[in-house]
Amino acid sequence: MSVVRFGIVAVWLLCGCSTPAANPNVRAEQVRFRNGDVTLGGTLFLPAGSKSHPAVVIFHGSGPQARDLFMGHWFAEQGIACLTYDKRGVGESTGDFQKVAFPTLVDDGLAAISFLKARADIDAHRIGVWGLSQGGWLGPLAASKSKDVAFVIAVSGPGVSPGEQMLFYYANQLRDRGVSEPQVAEASDLRRQVWHFLSTGEGYDAASKALRRAESQPWFTAIQEQQDGLFHRTPVSAILKDNSIRERLWFKVEMNYDPRIALRKLTVPALFVFGDQDRLVPVETSIDIIRKTLTESGHRDFTIRSFPGVDHGIRLESYQFAPGYLQTMSDWLRNKVSR
Repeated sequence: MSVVRFGIVAVWLLCGCSTPAANPNVRAEQVRFRNGDVTLGGTLFLPAGSKSHPAVVIFHGSGPQARDLFMGHWFAEQGIACLTYDKRGVGESTGDFQKVAFPTLVDDGLAAISFLKARADIDAHRIGVWGLSQGGWLGPLAASKSKDVAFVIAVSGPGVSPGEQMLFYYANQLRDRGVSEPQVAEASDLRRQVWHFLSTGEGYDAASKALRRAESQPWFTAIQEQQDGLFHRTPVSAILKDNSIRERLWFKVEMNYDPRIALRKLTVPALFVFGDQDRLVPVETSIDIIRKTLTESGHRDFTIRSFPGVDHGIRLESYQFAPGYLQTMSDWLRNKVSR
């Protein structure tokens, strides 16, 4: 997996995709559906009973994520049918998620909604989306593109761009290595200036000057060793002249994705969940942006909840979910969807 290519890193390790406990009130059906020439394999979890159920589609985080069986089963236990599928190129799904910009993946989720709408056991007017991390960008995007999305739950979904999110993540990496705060700021400024040029073609002189200055700084070795490997080349100035770097999807499409555009179009009930010890996403900034954007757009039916002492996956150090996390979602669903 290319770390910088997909923004939020390694969230597929945090998604809680363990095998759910058996429950006679939940049945699982293996399904396949298509989005263009891509076939997606997944599992549809259905609550007991023959009535038409509300439903939710799970959007993936970054990385090679398979279907999330735990959350799929959990939703069905709440009376909400859940379709969770393997990401493109993973498990039983064809295609390759690494060959498309991540916003394109929203269309796979919309295809899942179309698949559900055609079923007699699904209430076509009560189909929503749930997404963790990168999926927290895709959920509001799906709702902005389709009137078929009836509600949105975004977990650890940043209010900032992927570029700003990754700058936050890389800065925390440097802090973990003992780099001082002033030096972290210098390293972040370097990355921001270089990324700006690579993504826009603007600011070459400023980026070149920052690179020359950075090579003699004590923190430069640490930034060279970060996962994207961008600064680990000789001479380092060649970064700015390498057109193959500028052609990467990250710089051409993904880095400057603005989540506020989709948020401004959001009209359906929405729940945003965060953990205040998230080291991948700037939580306070994200909450401020989401609240401000939705309030200014006139949207009132949204809830933001931040859980103390938990990480990007809303988990404690013991890897258990934060107390009250699942209950918060259950109560919200009962109030907004199941009634």
